[in-house]
Order: sequence, then structure tokens, then C-alpha cells
Amino acid sequence: MPTLLAIDTCSTKCKVALLQQGSVSFREGNELQKAAQHVLVLIDNLLAEAGLVYNQLDALAVVTGPGSFTGVRIGVAIAQGLSLSSSTPVVPISSLAILASAASQKFDGDLFLSCIKARENEVYFGVYQRTGDDVILVGSEQVNAAGAISSEELAGERLRIFIGIGDGWIYREELEKSLSLELAHCVNDNFTSMEDFCRLAAARFRKGDVVNEEQVLPNYVKEQMDYS
Repeated sequence: MPTLLAIDTCSTKCKVALLQQGSVSFREGNELQKAAQHVLVLIDNLLAEAGLVYNQLDALAVVTGPGSFTGVRIGVAIAQGLSLSSSTPVVPISSLAILASAASQKFDGDLFLSCIKARENEVYFGVYQRTGDDVILVGSEQVNAAGAISSEELAGERLRIFIGIGDGWIYREELEKSLSLELAHCVNDNFTSMEDFCRLAAARFRKGDVVNEEQVLPNYVKEQMDYS
């Protein structure tokens, strides 16, 4: 099991976690929308309590979005800086993938449809398939009005078990109609734990899905839209 530091500045409160010897410890900022001020302090405190320094980490993991543009930029910038200064590889992970991975631990299903609210009555949407300890993106992530979300990869699929996860499923009727499918289960919230995040990051690290600091990029999904 790798020793891994996970950084999430895309949630309402910034969160950091340390995966060490199979156990996860984490810290959370206590103020809303204060990631820039708190995240490095949280990281330093977490590593100090574990008796670790940055170059003892096997990897960093960071949520790269989609989500708040400000939160995405902060997380990516911190991961880039820490990776550069400590020569530690990074596991970049989509917020939609973490939702799908969390759902895959709770439900038996074939495909996990992550959907979270964006601005302007739109949603971020992605389809993921469970593969071992990982969840693999089917097609591409997208952002659009709920009634305009589509997926060629799901066209004609009738025998699969679809699981919906995320607060974007408040538009369930529109989404099911647009995608021409019916969910077997739907969890209309964005709750995931840092254990979910670390588990997925560790699985991808073991597969070698790591990048250097220059390749850690924001996952805006639709860059020209100013979600801040």
C-alpha cells in the first residue's frame, strides 16, 4: 500500500488526507471557501503528526475538478508546487470519478453515472464502469443542461444496471429522458469520504497512472464557462 497525500480543495471545505500503511487520517478546514488560507497548514500538520516529510511520500493525489474554478485552481497549483519541490509524482482524479468509485462500493451495478450541479442550471456528467479497484471513464465528461446530456456509449443499452450518484440527479426525470434509460438506484448527493478518494488514488497509483507537475491540469470540462 502506498504512502499517499490526498488534496481536495473542490469541496465546500478543503480537506487533506494521508494514506499510510493502509490507514487514512485526514484534516478538514473549519471555514467555508477558505482553501487557499488553510490547505498548506493542514498538510503540514498532518505530515508532522505522522512524522513524515514530503520526499517520503510515494505520491500526491489531487481532485482536479470539475467544480468551483477557484477550488480547482488552488488544488492544482498546490499539487504542482509540492510535486516540483519534492519530486513526488501526482495522481490527478476527477471529482466525478470519486463519486462513481464511492457508489461502486455500495451498489452492485454495471455503470455509474456521476452528475453534479454546475452553474446556469447545467450539470457536469460522466459515465464510469467498475474495473477491479478502479472506475474507468466511458466516453467523455461533459457539462450541459440536464435535458441536453447525451451519451453515444449508452445508446441502445437496456440490460445494464445504471446507478446515479450526485446532486445533479435532482434533474432525474430530464436526464433519464435525455439518456433514454432508467436508473436502478439514485443517490442525490455529493457525499464522498477521504477514504473513497484515497482508495481510488491508491488503485491508480498501483496501475502507474501518475504524472509529473507539468501534467497536472485543471479539469474544467468546459473551459470557456466562468465558474468561479
